[in-house]
Amino acid sequence: MLDINYVRTNKEELKQNILNRQLDPKKFNVDELLQLDLDKKFLIQKVEALRKKRNEITQQINKTTESEREELIKTAKSIRKELKKEEEKSEKILLRWRELMDLMPNVTNSNMPVGKDDSGNVEIKSWGGKPKHKFSAKHHLDLGESLGLIDVKKSALISGSRFYYLLNDAVSLEFALFNYVFQKLISRGFAPIETPVLVREKALYGTGYFPFENDQVYKIEKHNLEDKNELYLTGTSEQAIVSYHMDDLLKGKMPKKYLGYSPCFRSEVGSWGKDVRGIKRVHQFNKLEMIYFTTPETSQKYMVEALAIEEEILQELELPYHVLEMCTGDVGMATHRKWDVEVFLPSQQEYCETMSNSDLASYHARRLNIKYQKEDGSRDYVHTISATAITNTRIILAIFDNFQQEDGSIRVPKILQQYLGKEVITK
Repeated sequence: MLDINYVRTNKEELKQNILNRQLDPKKFNVDELLQLDLDKKFLIQKVEALRKKRNEITQQINKTTESEREELIKTAKSIRKELKKEEEKSEKILLRWRELMDLMPNVTNSNMPVGKDDSGNVEIKSWGGKPKHKFSAKHHLDLGESLGLIDVKKSALISGSRFYYLLNDAVSLEFALFNYVFQKLISRGFAPIETPVLVREKALYGTGYFPFENDQVYKIEKHNLEDKNELYLTGTSEQAIVSYHMDDLLKGKMPKKYLGYSPCFRSEVGSWGKDVRGIKRVHQFNKLEMIYFTTPETSQKYMVEALAIEEEILQELELPYHVLEMCTGDVGMATHRKWDVEVFLPSQQEYCETMSNSDLASYHARRLNIKYQKEDGSRDYVHTISATAITNTRIILAIFDNFQQEDGSIRVPKILQQYLGKEVITK
């Protein structure tokens, strides 16, 4: 959510932000919001004045003579009628005002390129080049099936499309990856946290997924729940971790850094027919996520820190990658600035997104009422950063692709050999 004072004083910037994001200005209507804001203020004042007048007349009725009382009662009834009418009008305007405030996207950072879709993203750095295998490389699914590491045929029977079984050394590889990254980040001051995977609507609204991405979320039916509240499966631990501090006042040293582990669930609506083979785009995966709660002045600093950690992980895994500055038309509504990190796949001669890194500014904090206390005792909204530490499916397929050998085996990255207990994965 945006600061209403910012909205009031930056009308043209907000309108341009809507256009830069490729959104419909008629739906995301800044002029209507500002007019409603004025109407709301006027009606609040009018309602308060009528209530005051009603109370004054009520007091007069109790003190006046019987002959005067009848006229005052008539006036009081008229005021109550007008008050009810103005309260209903005020409630209607407030409802629409809140609806438009909820729709207003975050203001994008001035460093972001303006673009309509992923074609507008800009590479800002790369590492490891674009290697080519000297043999006919296999797709990660074909390689995984040949080594008994992935089974999507059985998962299709049990769960449907876009699910998978990881088997044998693929599971060991996942645990090795998570153990390696977990130890690295705990040593960097991140506090580990394991979250619920079912959350209420407030958590998804607070983190900017509702009302924008409702169709991407799995919903649990009410009749299955003890308290009859609707619950939703989380698509990232960010939704539960940021909501953990809902209505909190953070005190002491900033930033607060969390390393969250969770299974993630995504419906992938809108991606039918895209990346259907293998485990690249699936409905369920496991992830370690870095979450920062920072001061407004330091959020960009810690966004850079998170990217440095992501790059360090990929370099130690010996995976070639590049970093993209995401454009205004290819980011979520809560995003202030975003970088994507993509690993190169030699067998496909293309990049695959493996990590993201987003500065949400105060958007989450305003929706969830998360503040911090400054040294002088004053309070302000925190800024939040969400960055991928590692996901099981994307990194596993990247390792399969980059470390496969001509004989059909897979070399284990050196950094993981101590965790996996072997140098090569064979059948």
